[in-house]
Amino acid sequence: MWGWTAGVVAKMQIPTLLVAGAHDKEVNPDRVRELYADLGSPKKVFVDLACSSHNAMWERNHLLLFKASLEWLTQGSVQGKQEGMLRLGY
Repeated sequence: MWGWTAGVVAKMQIPTLLVAGAHDKEVNPDRVRELYADLGSPKKVFVDLACSSHNAMWERNHLLLFKASLEWLTQGSVQGKQEGMLRLGY
């Protein structure tokens, strides 16, 4: 894909929150994990959201998504973490 190579992503240094619904059929959660692994930013969090698809904002765990997003935007962390992988709603 043009532009989004592993080399380009490795140079990205901005804080990044990635969320993947466990049942997302639009964007494969494994590809989101690969993007997380390739990101060069030291401040990056990957959230694996249970019981969710690509439409997580309207599904059962939407409040977990909203809470994680709000904390990320206001404090730069999710559950106090600025880096790492989290499983929410399991």
